[in-house]
Amino acid sequence: MLKLKRVLILNPARQIIIRSASTILVNLSYDSETHIFTSNLTVEVPDKTVSEFVWQDIAKWEHQPALTCGITGKNYTYGQVKGASAAFGINLANDLNLKTGETVGIVLPNMPEFPATYFGLAAAGLVATTANPIYTPTELSHQFTDAKVRAVVTTPELLDKVKQALEMTSAGGGHVIVTGEGNAHDGCISFENLIKKSTKGARIPERPDPDSIACLPYSSGTTGKPKGVMLTHRNLVTNLCQINHPEVFVNVSKPGKLQAKALSILPMFHIYGLNGVMNLALYRGHHLITLPRFEPQTFVETIKKYNPNTVCMAPALIAFVSQTSDLTSEDLKGLQIAMNGSAAVPTSIADQLNTKINNPEFILKTGYGLTETSCCASMTPTTLRPGKIASCGMNIPLSEVKIADETGRALAQGKTGELLFRGKNVMKGYLNNEKATRETITEDGWLKTGDIAYVDDEGYIFVVGRMKELIKVKGFQVSPTELEEQLVKISGVLDAAVIGVADEKSGEVPKAFLVKKSDSSLSEQEVMDFLKDKVAPYKQLKGGVQFVSVIPRNPSGKILRNELKSL
Repeated sequence: MLKLKRVLILNPARQIIIRSASTILVNLSYDSETHIFTSNLTVEVPDKTVSEFVWQDIAKWEHQPALTCGITGKNYTYGQVKGASAAFGINLANDLNLKTGETVGIVLPNMPEFPATYFGLAAAGLVATTANPIYTPTELSHQFTDAKVRAVVTTPELLDKVKQALEMTSAGGGHVIVTGEGNAHDGCISFENLIKKSTKGARIPERPDPDSIACLPYSSGTTGKPKGVMLTHRNLVTNLCQINHPEVFVNVSKPGKLQAKALSILPMFHIYGLNGVMNLALYRGHHLITLPRFEPQTFVETIKKYNPNTVCMAPALIAFVSQTSDLTSEDLKGLQIAMNGSAAVPTSIADQLNTKINNPEFILKTGYGLTETSCCASMTPTTLRPGKIASCGMNIPLSEVKIADETGRALAQGKTGELLFRGKNVMKGYLNNEKATRETITEDGWLKTGDIAYVDDEGYIFVVGRMKELIKVKGFQVSPTELEEQLVKISGVLDAAVIGVADEKSGEVPKAFLVKKSDSSLSEQEVMDFLKDKVAPYKQLKGGVQFVSVIPRNPSGKILRNELKSL
């Protein structure tokens, strides 16, 4: 490893280590023999479950607001949400005779009941599998079947869809817990009753092993249909400690000052909104304001009303904040950190945001992560060097990164290849899919991201493309395989292929190439209509449909998607 040569003070309050050899690196060591970049930042990771970790300092802010719905105003203090979550987990486990390690689905938008549900399950040793509320019954049923859910928590508005999905599973049903005031709907369990019911005399579930699975979000990984990502308590807690380092995500909450406020607009069912926003904000004692979805008017009104200090966003939302005339510098005066994920922010947009906020203390950061890394894998340092806004930063504490060629051989600094990460925040594996796990995690623990990247001479990672075939629509993953399986069910379709095409608002959108049967008069609109109720809105073919004579494939039958991009 490189030896410490000197210390350069860039800020009187912070010393930044500069390591010199053939290159200059900040906060990193680079081994010129193995070509591995190791973070020099350190954090301590306690032997705690995720619920124990998040609530460990609750005595400091027990009576302060923890959660507020930005739409309804419904709110919980820290003491209330911790008590509600404990009662929920204990009573649910007793009433349904749920055993340690069994799975419960969460199909909820961002709302105060989401964290109460999630931490209740975690404390009771149950596994939470989170699902997108806009999924169709078919999509939900696949996840429910694969995860073997025993019960699902949802809202009255989503109840019919969830019931239908459960009926379509291999088990043919399951218990449903419904949020909202009053009595539960027919055949369902009331969420409110579970959190208010006394736990006196009830069986208290055993403390879960920190190495047991806590969360089971679904990701398409590098290719194929969505797979259950097995994240342990230790994975999640490790990543929270990594993110909590001030060079990664500085805590704007200071002793003796007003409670910090964070806006939760990113979906909590997604690992970014779950571990990177919800869990981190509550661990830090912030007041978390939830919004169930992005709607310009309610988003603007919530910003103006609550004046949050931190907001985690995707590039499209950053562009909206930068360009809308409905938000002024005065409206954004409390904003101290904006966190960007899913893609780099164009320099012009970053400049617009900084100009609008007009605060030299404001920090815009960009991170990189996957569901498989429990959220964050790299982040631009708080002491960001000039000209690096297009990068996704450096690997976080307690982690390593390398760039490899197609054979897995590590490449020297500056070379372009596949981006790999290693650390205790990397998932245990994919549920019920050892083959996909072996293809994604090497024998020595490296997670293959499928993204093409290079590391520059200062240790900053730049992602330049993807080996994987996934399409990213506003940060959501869309599997071409999943859409192709649906498209070939159309009676007039002989063959199908789907790729992602660039889109200014969404980053990418799916586009289909179809080979029609000789006697078919199939139209683009008929294809759109067929998919309308089959997949979620972000998976719709907003890139259009193009009819072709043949789908290009290699000798083994694999679709040559790069050739389609040139059609």
